[in-house]
Amino acid sequence: MSIDPNLSAILARVSRREGVSPALLLGVLASMGQASGKPDFSRIEHDLLRKAGESQALRARLSKPSGIDAEFDRLRILAAAALAEGRFAEADRALAQAEQRNLDSSAGHDKISPERLLAAAAGRADRGTVAMLRLHPQAYRDGAERFAEAALIANSAGAGQGHAYSLRQADALARIGADFRDRTGFTAAITQLRAMLAKLDNFDQTVPWAETQLRLARSLTGIWHLEGDPALLRDSAAIYRATLEDLRQEHAPGLWAGIQSRLGEVLARLGEREDDAALLEDSVTAFKAALSGMKRAEMPREWTRLQCELGKAYVALGLRAHGALALEAAVNCFKFVLDDWTRESVPLDWAAVQDRIGFALFALAAHYREPVVLEEAVAAFDAALEERRRDMVPGLWAETTAGRAVALSQLASRLSDRALAEKAAADLMVAIETFRALGQAAVAKRFEPRLVEAGTLIQQLRKN
Repeated sequence: MSIDPNLSAILARVSRREGVSPALLLGVLASMGQASGKPDFSRIEHDLLRKAGESQALRARLSKPSGIDAEFDRLRILAAAALAEGRFAEADRALAQAEQRNLDSSAGHDKISPERLLAAAAGRADRGTVAMLRLHPQAYRDGAERFAEAALIANSAGAGQGHAYSLRQADALARIGADFRDRTGFTAAITQLRAMLAKLDNFDQTVPWAETQLRLARSLTGIWHLEGDPALLRDSAAIYRATLEDLRQEHAPGLWAGIQSRLGEVLARLGEREDDAALLEDSVTAFKAALSGMKRAEMPREWTRLQCELGKAYVALGLRAHGALALEAAVNCFKFVLDDWTRESVPLDWAAVQDRIGFALFALAAHYREPVVLEEAVAAFDAALEERRRDMVPGLWAETTAGRAVALSQLASRLSDRALAEKAAADLMVAIETFRALGQAAVAKRFEPRLVEAGTLIQQLRKN
């Protein structure tokens, strides 16, 4: 079977970066089934990176001695080996056998010890994680069921022992919503999380309560992504803020930082949607708080992700208030991101950041007379286009091409350069046509006034 060269490059890149075998990644891809239309290579790469990380974490757990017995450990190592090669059904069978081995070891006793029950719960949850490696909604439902079973087993060992597994069940349901754009996944997660919250006290059980609140708000935001109702964002922001009133940083530093970061994301979206600089300022404050609560060396990927989100918030703020100061801060944030998101390891993410740098510099150029900032913006867009190729990611190519054309048109105006203006207009036309061909009429319409401006500029320059 032949594989698309772009897909082959992604497989090699993810395999190299995450230290997993191509066979594992092919197993994940096979679980997706045949999709109609052109593949979304950017989405595929992100999904494979996530699944590779989940697989590595599970394999590390399975490889640790359990202290139960040698046969139990042997079965878990077999599961880890099958997992490494993308043989998910085989891995699940080995884990099921290990689970039975654990319970058989208790035969002859009046009741199973709490330790054995907790080991059984952990094993059932590991089977849930294996199910979640398959990128398919039914596999996610199977994973959610496994986590629910793990919670029941753990709770039989002691009240509250199953809380973490119930959270993972909710996470699995929410991922159905996020990965497959299925509202029912989010609503199922919300129903479960609200039932859990009804049994938790925000004073006596602050951390478990806050963990649950975080997921509830995240699921509401997930529905917003599907439906666009701003009330959902406001509800999410209210939940995050209420949670931070009771959760102190010293209670759970990582959780506190995570809630701050999610609050920042929600406020940034609300601020942009409602054109509210105050909300955007609050967003920046939340992101800074989150970053202050983590060390880059300990959480490099999350630190980098937050720098990117902070940069986006600064851009939105710079377009509405604080001007050059906020836009310069945005460019600095994005440059931090490029230290970790290198072209070699994550080329499409690297290109996305270059595109954002280009837009930030374009906006910043309005505050300077010299054309150098616009020239830097065009250079950043050019860099992005080296990876955002039309044959691979046509939508992203059109987005960057249009952004570059708008910057080029402004540069042509500054330099009174008709050739540049004509180039900008031609590129805008191609980008707009591409958006229309992709069914993105609203995006195409957004750039039409820019095309009119470019045409007017050409006419003016012809008269000179």
